[in-house]
Amino acid sequence: MRGIRTLALRLREQCANALKIAQWLQDQPSISRVIYPGLPDHSDHDLARRLFRAGHFGGVVSFELLNAAEPQVFRFMEKLKLIQTGTSLGDVYSLLLYPAQSSHHALGRAERLRQGIGDGLVRLSVGIEDAADVIADLDQALR
Repeated sequence: MRGIRTLALRLREQCANALKIAQWLQDQPSISRVIYPGLPDHSDHDLARRLFRAGHFGGVVSFELLNAAEPQVFRFMEKLKLIQTGTSLGDVYSLLLYPAQSSHHALGRAERLRQGIGDGLVRLSVGIEDAADVIADLDQALR
């Protein structure tokens, strides 16, 4: 119940950070795809604009590492310093998970691919850290 008092503040920051991070990810040559409803090229962007409060497209950004499979994704995850790995959503800390080995591990590879969950896809639950710090961590890990 204590956390509910700051929920609006945390959500506002998470959404603002997620949009900045998604926009940055779109410009990275090592990223093949960014999935975030706040981006104009998202298939449901217009729907999200109608349903959500202006600028509040959520705090989860998924992105796919270019030509990556499990070993490359794990190397990327191991290089992260600020972003933690975890299977939770909505924390004050940014958390990254690998759906192929966590939320969607029970699906076979063919079914995951059919659902758009490629071998290089990761999900970032954005926290309330400074977006520039999260971007810097992603940048150093991608390099």
